[in-house]
Amino acid sequence: MARRGENIYLRQDGRYEGRFIKGYKPDKKPIYGSVYARRYSECKEKLAYMKALHIRPNRIVKNCGTGYVSDFMTYWLQSIARPCVKPSTYGNYDAIVSKWILPFLGNLKLNRISKEDIQQFVNSLSGHGLSAGTVRNIYRMLHSAMKKAVEYNYLYFNPCEGIHLPKIKFKEAKSFTLQEQKRIEQAAESDKNGFPVLLSLYTGLRIGEICALKWSDVDLDNSMLCISHTIQRIKNFKPGAGFKTQVFIGSAKSDHSERIIPLPACMVKMFRDHKENAAGEYVFSYHGHPLEPRVLQYRFKALLKRAGIRSVNFHGLRHTFATRCLEFRMDVMTLSEILGHASAKMTLDKYGHSQIDHKRLAMKHFDQMLSCAA
Repeated sequence: MARRGENIYLRQDGRYEGRFIKGYKPDKKPIYGSVYARRYSECKEKLAYMKALHIRPNRIVKNCGTGYVSDFMTYWLQSIARPCVKPSTYGNYDAIVSKWILPFLGNLKLNRISKEDIQQFVNSLSGHGLSAGTVRNIYRMLHSAMKKAVEYNYLYFNPCEGIHLPKIKFKEAKSFTLQEQKRIEQAAESDKNGFPVLLSLYTGLRIGEICALKWSDVDLDNSMLCISHTIQRIKNFKPGAGFKTQVFIGSAKSDHSERIIPLPACMVKMFRDHKENAAGEYVFSYHGHPLEPRVLQYRFKALLKRAGIRSVNFHGLRHTFATRCLEFRMDVMTLSEILGHASAKMTLDKYGHSQIDHKRLAMKHFDQMLSCAA
């Protein structure tokens, strides 16, 4: 039986047959052609190729530059991707192309690149120690570029279709225990630069969001924060620039990252106290400029060292906030909105675990319940 919309059948001889319309008779009835293969996936690939050819029978595939993958990827970066994405996203694309795409695929002819080439490339990325998430990000970017190659008549069909990708294994987020959190709070309260640490610990803000925070985003009368921007250090693409990187202040990470966060009373007081000695439009500044994430990261690591606490990245404060919220029975939908996640499922996948102390307590209650029943 054919799968819906694919016209692929398993024949009695064990082969798969895919049918496509290759033309029309004078009475406008379709003329069918067929492709055959021993494997379903191979038949599907052949069928996609023939359909692409016959949708536009007179279609001519042209060369981009000298016809190599490197020529098209350079063109795609500069002329297609760059005008449509944020500078930070473009910087990520540029790094992926230069570090991974060009060394592995750059010397191949674009119009001869095959699904096997793409699959071997994806497999090789895992062999270089990249996580499944990173491999998938590289693949998605390449898939998007090859889709444009088809639209611009550089390819008959997208060779990235039907590629097997590594499965993502969610790692338990590194957060601080309740005892460690109390020690961090004590250290931050006695540190002149400790306010950003406490802010992340009590609101779950990302490091870039904290550094981009302006006083105009802070509504102390209504105890709220408006999160709409983030700060990143990205590659400097300006010709003749004296610095390799630059600080970029852009919109929030995603549409979901733009959000309103209610402030607890202790945070409102800290903001009021901090505002008395603040200068400029940014809440946290450094020599008249917004505080850089790497400076804040350095200060945080120094604070942990002084407090005798294991070294964890600043993002661990966000993980700790989420963990505490779940431990105190905050509903997942509310937590997801505060964190700026795309969905509650994402929040559960990342933080649906509990600390070992709470696991022991839950099992203790369970044991007591069974003992009473006996």
